[in-house]
Amino acid sequence: MSAIRFIIPLALIALLTIGGLWVKKNFVDEQSSTVISMAPTVEEIESLSELVTNRIYVADILKGSNKDYEGLWAINGDALITIDLSQATISDKNEETKTATITLPLPKVVSARVDHERTLHGGIKGVRFALLRNPKNRAKIVDDAMKEAQAVIEKAANRPEIIDNAKQQAKLNLQMLYLKVGWNVSVKWQELADLPK
Repeated sequence: MSAIRFIIPLALIALLTIGGLWVKKNFVDEQSSTVISMAPTVEEIESLSELVTNRIYVADILKGSNKDYEGLWAINGDALITIDLSQATISDKNEETKTATITLPLPKVVSARVDHERTLHGGIKGVRFALLRNPKNRAKIVDDAMKEAQAVIEKAANRPEIIDNAKQQAKLNLQMLYLKVGWNVSVKWQELADLPK
């Protein structure tokens, strides 16, 4: 019984001490504050690295020939249009009005590729007598056709209307990103002469 009389006051003192420390820490002591700037910074934009604005799907028919063979392909592929945000610059930043101008490099086509699973091979046929054909030209016509297919996809993705759409998408994405934190940003594009060589 005497042990319980000793433990109860000791537990009560411990609870009061812990409660007092909690009250002191949360209501008496001065708290440190974390303050971060919500203004657009180049570092935040650069951390995004590449901004993918569009994925373009391309389909076309290619006919190829060399002195020994002819072939036909229904090609399918895609390409990504991106903007290199590591080259972005911020100017005209005004903390009071929360406005800024972001200058971006022009969109570019990356990873133009032929989708070999969806590309249909229409067949290759010989155009000369079999004994006169060079068998290496059969593999060569396929290689040349796939290189041309990749070039066709890249060229299709580089059309002015596609690049203009990529610019609009990038502008909209960045403006919406900063609008969420109360900033109104305008987007400008680097001229070709301004781009690093």
